[in-house]
Amino acid sequence: MSRKIAIVGGGPAGIFCAIRLLDLEPKIQITIFEKDSILKTLLPTGGGRCNLSYNENNIKDFATNYPRGEKFLYSVLNNFNINETIEYFKKIGIETYTQKDNRIFPISNSSKDVKEKLLNKIRNKVKIIKKEIKKTSELEEFDKVIIATGGHSGYKIAEEIGHNIVETTPSLHGYITNEKYPAGVSVKINNDNILFTHDGVSGPYIYKHSSIHAYDKYPRKILVQIINKEILKQIIKDNPKKSFGNIVSTLIPKSLAKVIVKNFDKQCAQVTNKEIEEIIYLNFTATSADKKGEIVTAGGVNLKEIDKNCKSKINKKYYFIGEVLDIDGYTGGFNLQNCWSTASSVALDITK
Repeated sequence: MSRKIAIVGGGPAGIFCAIRLLDLEPKIQITIFEKDSILKTLLPTGGGRCNLSYNENNIKDFATNYPRGEKFLYSVLNNFNINETIEYFKKIGIETYTQKDNRIFPISNSSKDVKEKLLNKIRNKVKIIKKEIKKTSELEEFDKVIIATGGHSGYKIAEEIGHNIVETTPSLHGYITNEKYPAGVSVKINNDNILFTHDGVSGPYIYKHSSIHAYDKYPRKILVQIINKEILKQIIKDNPKKSFGNIVSTLIPKSLAKVIVKNFDKQCAQVTNKEIEEIIYLNFTATSADKKGEIVTAGGVNLKEIDKNCKSKINKKYYFIGEVLDIDGYTGGFNLQNCWSTASSVALDITK
């Protein structure tokens, strides 16, 4: 008689784990418990385009993009790496392309397309029950249980079987700030951008900052270099008769330059070093997370209590995958890769 598997959570990790289990053991019986619609959390990823992963084949370098969970992921990524991810999605009908910033997307640029292709793999092969599981007593009939909830009820189950939960806090989000700049304006910082919103700041640079500083208290002081001082000085030297504001506007958006340059029409030849220093950096005081931008939560099931195959060291009937674990990555496909790789690790372990 085939084994009975419960997957609690119908997000990317849970659905991909069901798919991989069926690949490896076609007759396995799978029941998915999900209180909301299946793959609901996949749809907004990558701005609706579904940022599937990130093109970095060195596993250790790839794992540096996880402020929490880096070393744990070494073995997980070895079980199902980035190349295997691309090949697998190609096999199920999702061709991909890589942007200049190494982010990997489906050619369709559609999360809905990815959702449909994934669901095609489990349609009529698994039982889906719309229900929130809150206690282990609801899962007694199953041989193995995979918790893929992303948190909340999953934490309750983890605690019930003896696990510790690392304190959770919002990560990968924008900030509400005291300072306000022209909304909709974007400034490039190294390889990332800052986007000014009506309430504060957002964009990849800020998401990364919020991830690294997830457990810092508010208010958070943020100092960001928006202009290269030496480049600005050289341009000023080469254009002594042009206005300071217009020269600065060649390096940052003009609407922002008009806010930070006090003497916009002043000739470059008359500009002092102090005036240059005053615009090189922007200072922000972040007063809270902008919940509209919240994507990921830091914290979760303590990784010290989970083995390299994502199996509980306390109760070997249970596995934990995806964001329910104390793993979170930067924006750029890293959190979805965590889902694909932890899901595959569990499927490989259960069917070995």
